[in-house]
Amino acid sequence: MRRPTGRHGGRGGDAPSGPSATGHTATGTAAVPTAPTATATHAPATTAEAIIALANEIGDLHARAEVARALAGHSASHDEHANLTAHATHWDTLVSERWTALVEATQAALPDAARPQEFMPIRPLSNGHVELQAHDTTGRPLVVLLSGAQALAVGAHLTAYAAISLDRIGQKLDAGLPHLQAAPPLTASNEAGAQS
Repeated sequence: MRRPTGRHGGRGGDAPSGPSATGHTATGTAAVPTAPTATATHAPATTAEAIIALANEIGDLHARAEVARALAGHSASHDEHANLTAHATHWDTLVSERWTALVEATQAALPDAARPQEFMPIRPLSNGHVELQAHDTTGRPLVVLLSGAQALAVGAHLTAYAAISLDRIGQKLDAGLPHLQAAPPLTASNEAGAQS
C-alpha cells in the first residue's frame, strides 16, 4: 500500500528526500555548529615564547630594512633605488608596529614597578644577610635577600645615584640629607678629657 504524498505525508514511493523535495527552505536538517560558540572574556596570558618571537621578528624586519637601504645605496638605476627604498620604508613600518606590540606584551606580562613596604622595608637578619621587602602594584609581596656586602654595595650605589639625580634637577644635595644635631665646639677641657 502506498502512502499519500503531500506536504506532510512523509516519504512516499520514490520522492526525493531533503530540502529540495518540497521546495521549502525550512525542511531538512539544520546544520550542526562545529566551532565553539563561547568567546573568551579576556586576552590569553602573554608567554615568554610569544615575547621572544616578537623580539626575533623585530630583529628580522630591522635587518631586512637595513639590507634594503644598503642595496639602495649601491643600486644601478633610479627605479631600483626607488624600489629598494620603498621596501626599506615598508620594513621600518612593520618594525614600528611590532615594537608597539612587543612593548604592550612585555608590560602585560611583567608586574609593574615594585614599591617598598611602609613598615620595616629593610631588616637585618641574624645570618649576616639583609632582607629588603617590597610589593608590586598588584599587592604581591616581593623579598630581596642580600648578603651584607651586597647590601653595602646597593646602599652606596643608591646614595650615589640619588645624589646625581638631585644634582641633575638642580636640587641641593643637603636638602635630601638628614639634619645633624649641632655639637658643642671643641675646647681645651673637652680635648683633655677625650685624651685621658
